[in-house]
Amino acid sequence: MLQDKESDWTYVPLNNSFGQSINNVFYATFGSQKAFVKVNASPLLATISQAGLTPKIIWTKRNSNGEMLTAQSWIDGVVLAATEMGDTQINQSLATLHHSKKLVESFKKFGNGVTAPRQWVDELYQNAHRHLIANSFLSDLLTELRQAIPKFDPTNAVVVHGDVNHHNWLKNDHSGKIYLVDWDTVALSDAYIDLAHLLSHYIAPSQWRKWLEYSGYKVDDETFVKIKWYGILSFLRQINENLWSDNMQAANSEILGLRNFCDIVK
Repeated sequence: MLQDKESDWTYVPLNNSFGQSINNVFYATFGSQKAFVKVNASPLLATISQAGLTPKIIWTKRNSNGEMLTAQSWIDGVVLAATEMGDTQINQSLATLHHSKKLVESFKKFGNGVTAPRQWVDELYQNAHRHLIANSFLSDLLTELRQAIPKFDPTNAVVVHGDVNHHNWLKNDHSGKIYLVDWDTVALSDAYIDLAHLLSHYIAPSQWRKWLEYSGYKVDDETFVKIKWYGILSFLRQINENLWSDNMQAANSEILGLRNFCDIVK
């Protein structure tokens, strides 16, 4: 429970689309004022908010427990459905994020380093749920990823969200503007950690080249190698997260999606 004894704000924990409580995320009210409050949010959030990628920050403060609270404007809207992820605002938001030198400079100022593809897959391997390891299809794919790390030049690293699942996109009911939320996984890395997740889960393969070119990304042979590698990684990460959350329905849905994706990119 959030402790903020010096404030008249009232805090209610928020749940995700599966009805599960989201750690350190609250709906806050003070009279007629409403806010989305995150405990110990990424220090990069202020710069991301200035870029218009996530709802505006209205205040920050430290509570009596020493936790930093960040309040963002409350958006009356809905989480995007998977079928809405083809909206061109998604292209534009990711292009803004990945092409921003200001965000890269801000990220580095906080002392954060680059996350290479090897680190993404090693983190998954180290935290893999026992059911993922026990499944030969999944464990074989994880082994293949660890043995075929894609090329990556750290000097070309960009700020990435790290989890562009449709549950993390929010559409304002009034303006129609789409925001990207929940920046706990933000990193300095390869843009394809975001791009491949989106392409593999939501965009028809026949549209991949058009989607990338529209958003200003270079398309060559290495592009499709990365879509395959990071796409499989994105499915495995989602499956692993669902297994740890005991959400077997979502895990099985991701496994089916992964099988279909593997058939497409083989």
